[in-house]
Amino acid sequence: MEKNQVSTMLKLTQALFFANAIVWFLFGVMSLIRVMEAGNALRWVLTIMMVANAAILLWLGVTIADGQSQVFFLAIVYIALNIVLSITDQFGWVDFLVLLLNLCLLGLLFVTRYRMNQVAKASSEE
Repeated sequence: MEKNQVSTMLKLTQALFFANAIVWFLFGVMSLIRVMEAGNALRWVLTIMMVANAAILLWLGVTIADGQSQVFFLAIVYIALNIVLSITDQFGWVDFLVLLLNLCLLGLLFVTRYRMNQVAKASSEE
C-alpha cells in the first residue's frame, strides 16, 4: 500500500468531516432563526448542541490529519454516536442523508486507519 493512497483517503476523510460540520452548522443557523421567532428555551439548547456538534466535527476533521490512533478512536466513537442519535430522532429525508454521510464517514475511518496500519507495518519491516 502506497503512502499516496493513504494520503488521498485521509484527505477524503477530512472532506467528509468538513462537509458534515457544514451541514450541522447550517442546521444550527436554521434552528437559530426559529429560536429568534419562537423564543423557546428548548430550541436554544438544541441550537447550541447543533453548533457544538459542528465544532467537534470540524475539530476532528482538522486533527485526523495527524494520523494518531487516539484521534481515530475518538472519531469512530463520535461518528457512531451521531449515527445512533440520527436513528433515534424523528426520521425524515434530511435525517436519512445525514445518516448516509455518517455511515460513509464511519466506513472510511475504518478503512483509512487499516490502510495506515498496513503502511506503517510495511515500512517497519523494511
